[in-house]
Amino acid sequence: MHSETCAGDCDQACSPSTSPATASEASADGDSAASADAQPPLPPRVEAKVDDGIHNGLETDIDCGGPQAPPCAVGKACLRDSDCDGRCNYAGRCIDTPSCVVHFGGDTCGKGEVTDAFASHESCCRTLRVADYEDPRHPGEDVYLDKYEITAGRIRAFVSDIASKAGGIADIRGWIMQHPPPIWESYWNAFLPSSNLADTVRIDRILLGDRRPDVIDAPIPADDQSMNVAIDYQFNAQSFVYIHGGNCATRIDAYGFPTFFYPAATMALYGQDFPPRADGKTTFGAKLPAQESLDTKAMNCITNVMLAAFCHWDGGQLATDEVLDFVTDSPSYLGDAPGCGTQTGDENPPTTAAATQGGRCADLAQINATFDAGALLPKPGSPLNDNHYMFPWFADGTSHDKSWQVSAPGRGSLATNGEPIDTVRIHPEDEPWMDLAGNLNEVVFKTQGTYVTKLFGLKFRGLGYQSARSELNIRTDWPGENGLRRIERPEAKAAFAGGRCMRFRPRATKPKP
Repeated sequence: MHSETCAGDCDQACSPSTSPATASEASADGDSAASADAQPPLPPRVEAKVDDGIHNGLETDIDCGGPQAPPCAVGKACLRDSDCDGRCNYAGRCIDTPSCVVHFGGDTCGKGEVTDAFASHESCCRTLRVADYEDPRHPGEDVYLDKYEITAGRIRAFVSDIASKAGGIADIRGWIMQHPPPIWESYWNAFLPSSNLADTVRIDRILLGDRRPDVIDAPIPADDQSMNVAIDYQFNAQSFVYIHGGNCATRIDAYGFPTFFYPAATMALYGQDFPPRADGKTTFGAKLPAQESLDTKAMNCITNVMLAAFCHWDGGQLATDEVLDFVTDSPSYLGDAPGCGTQTGDENPPTTAAATQGGRCADLAQINATFDAGALLPKPGSPLNDNHYMFPWFADGTSHDKSWQVSAPGRGSLATNGEPIDTVRIHPEDEPWMDLAGNLNEVVFKTQGTYVTKLFGLKFRGLGYQSARSELNIRTDWPGENGLRRIERPEAKAAFAGGRCMRFRPRATKPKP
């Protein structure tokens, strides 16, 4: 029985049934050349080429990847980033957006939970061209708006990538200083982390308390305070400006709902009343680890400036109020007020058809939204605390974690037939953007004509949409606050707020008729 491996020089091509060793044995019998069993002469070996239309040599896919072939396009097989025009993701496929290299939160957006057999998921980085729109700051370019809100998993990929290039230190401040975004203010850098554990910024005391009369939940400190902006303190209880309805603390009985997962050892840094994040259960009762669940969800409790830094690293910029108003057909006067598209008004809470129905945005009664950020559980029929999403299921008595109410992008608001309903289209035949009307209120860059004001805004509705617009958060005449709304500040963050990126690409030329 002949071996199928080379016994001698493997640069010499070997037939599947006759190795060099067995050929020499036949020759020793004196009849190898005339034997009926002798093999015909082997054809000359063909060298692998990078343009031969064959997956060979050191290529990772057909004529691409590896040390000699050109980088692969999106969707092709890869082993490492250098094999791709963009990045190589966890599944060994080239992608063009770096934040979606991960599985949870990277390609888990769309209908159904990860644990559901019927789930229909796609890249969370999918971006859609905004038809009939031109950004005045990018003439001649096509504008794209991401289909989904940014996930916690994508933020984790951002932090990990920066740390991998800085000796394990999440020096996002240093990266931004080396790669300054077009829309940026240098003082914003102070609120970005440059270390993992200890990185302080001094905060004016008046920004750290509630200035409304007769409010005692968050008294103004007697002195200015040093706050830790290091990465292990960025996405949880640490505040850099006090926001009513912030809900980023997961201490016992706090019912906070941040979606970035920190391990138990990091949670312990905040104090003994911060237990580990709650593992959940699937619809069928199976255990769902906290990080897997949280990474798929829309990212919240992230400062406005970190959202802007992320979008820049991810190849785009934070969306503007102008593009979101265009996509939803919202009037510019809506500003930071709750509403979406033609659903506007001053009702508190909104109840009339004019304020809750119609236009491109899904009806308020159908989206994942709560009037009050402090709502503990869904209350069917209530205009204050109606909630249309609850996953995963937590054990009874879980009082430190309310993250079940934040949806993974693309599945928080469903019609009676189980299909996503929080969709927005410019034209009926368009692929829709998801979760613009609800889930998280959307952080944006504010614009004024052709100018980006470098202030941040808050668009539409979502969890705690009226709490987000409390007097404390939107009043502009508090003494000592420089005429800024608190939600406009770069350091503002809250569990009710998230965001999405927009992108610019060279305009495709239409073929001549």
